[in-house]
Amino acid sequence: MTGRDTEPRQTPEDVQAEINREQRRLAQTLDQLSEQARPTNIARRQINRVREHGARIADEARALVAGGGAVRVESHLVEPEEGSVLLRGDEEVVTTYQSRRRLPPEALILAAGVGTAVAVGVVAWVVRRRRAA
Repeated sequence: MTGRDTEPRQTPEDVQAEINREQRRLAQTLDQLSEQARPTNIARRQINRVREHGARIADEARALVAGGGAVRVESHLVEPEEGSVLLRGDEEVVTTYQSRRRLPPEALILAAGVGTAVAVGVVAWVVRRRRAA
């Protein structure tokens, strides 16, 4: 006797039920893919990605200027639990921070020098434009 002889045979109803389950699963997958492929959803994801990168750059700059102790590493939305009701604007954002060590004095002196050079350049440019006008 082989293992095939002991396996129960599927009835036509069992086969049809399995086909129906697979069709429903395929339809659900296609619905999810079409939802993800909508231009508005793609644009929303890209805008969120740009906002996240911009906010990270702003946090880095703020920490650099203020010598702050923490910088945001990443933020992401938490998916709601299955079956929960989510109202617009009720997303929960989880943010991870990383401690930043103090900048060495040389970096601060360099930043002050670059800032001074830029300020002098802008003032000189404004004075030249006023004289030309």
